[in-house]
Amino acid sequence: MIEGGEVRALFRAARPAGLVLALGMPAMGYGMGLWSHASGPWRLGALLGVLGAWALLNAGTLWWNAALDRDESGAVFSGEGERPGSAGPAGLGALGAAVAVAWAADRGVGLVCLGCALLSLVYSHPRLVAKGHPVLGPAINAVGYGFLSPLAGWLVAEVPMDGRTLGAFLAMTLFVLGSTFAAQAFQREEDARRGYRTLVVTHGPAACLGAARSLTLTSLGAVATLAALGFYPRLCLLGMPAFVVADRWLQRWRRQPDGGSARWAGGWLLRMAGGGLLLIGLAYLDAVHDMLTRGEPAAGAATAAGRNPAIDRP
Repeated sequence: MIEGGEVRALFRAARPAGLVLALGMPAMGYGMGLWSHASGPWRLGALLGVLGAWALLNAGTLWWNAALDRDESGAVFSGEGERPGSAGPAGLGALGAAVAVAWAADRGVGLVCLGCALLSLVYSHPRLVAKGHPVLGPAINAVGYGFLSPLAGWLVAEVPMDGRTLGAFLAMTLFVLGSTFAAQAFQREEDARRGYRTLVVTHGPAACLGAARSLTLTSLGAVATLAALGFYPRLCLLGMPAFVVADRWLQRWRRQPDGGSARWAGGWLLRMAGGGLLLIGLAYLDAVHDMLTRGEPAAGAATAAGRNPAIDRP
C-alpha cells in the first residue's frame, strides 16, 4: 500500500500545473477538426475519454522520466520534493492505463496513445536514454506532444483531414520542438552530470534559446501567412502582437546567467500559450459572427481561401 507521503510525491512529480497544457493539445485537435468542417460538437463522451487517457499519459510520462532522472525539482512546472520511490512502476501502470482508456474511447485514438506511450518509454528508458540525445530527445517531444496529441483529438471529430488542419498540426510540432529546447536551457549542469548530450550541454543556453526562438517564430510565421492567405480567419492576425510579449520575455531570459531558471521557462511558455488561446478565441469569434450573419454554422467554410466544397454554402 502506498503511503500518504508517497502519494503526495507522485502528485508533485505529475506537475499538475502543466496538465492544462497537456490536455489542451488533443482538445485543440478536436476543435480544429470541427471548426475546419463547420461541424457541431459531438462524440463528447469519446472526447472525455481521450482527455482522461491523456491525463494518465502525461502523468505516466512524467513519472517514468522521474524514475530515470531521480530528481526533477528544477523542471518546468515542477514543485520541490523528493523523487517518489514508486515512480517507475507508477509510470508504467499509468501508461498502460492510458492506452486502455484511449482504446475504449476510440480504436484509432488507442493506437495513437500506444504510439505516444512507446515514445515515452524510449525517451526515459535507462538503457536507451533518448532524452539525452541531442536530436532524438527533442524529436520525440515534438512528435508526441506536437503532432500525435492533436491528432488524437482530431480522430474523435471524425472529419476528413485537410491542408489547413495538417498545417496547424505541423506548426504545433515546430512550436513544441522549440519549447523542448527552451525547457533545457537552464539545465546544463544537471544534464552534464547525468552524461546527457543535449544541446544545452554541447552548445550552451544561448544556443538553446536561439533555437527555441527560431523554431517558434517559424511556426507563428506559418500560421500568420496562412491567415493572411485566407486559410485561417484573417481576424487571427490581430492576435499576433500577443506573441511580441512572449518574445520580449525570451529576450530578457537570454540575458540571465546560466540559462536562467524554471521560472523563466514557465513564464515564456505561459505567455506563448496565452497567445495561442487568443488565436483560437479569435477564430471562434469569427465563426460566431458568421453564424449570426448567415444564420447557419460557417466557421472554416467561410474563410477566404479554405473552403471545403463538400460543406460550402452560397
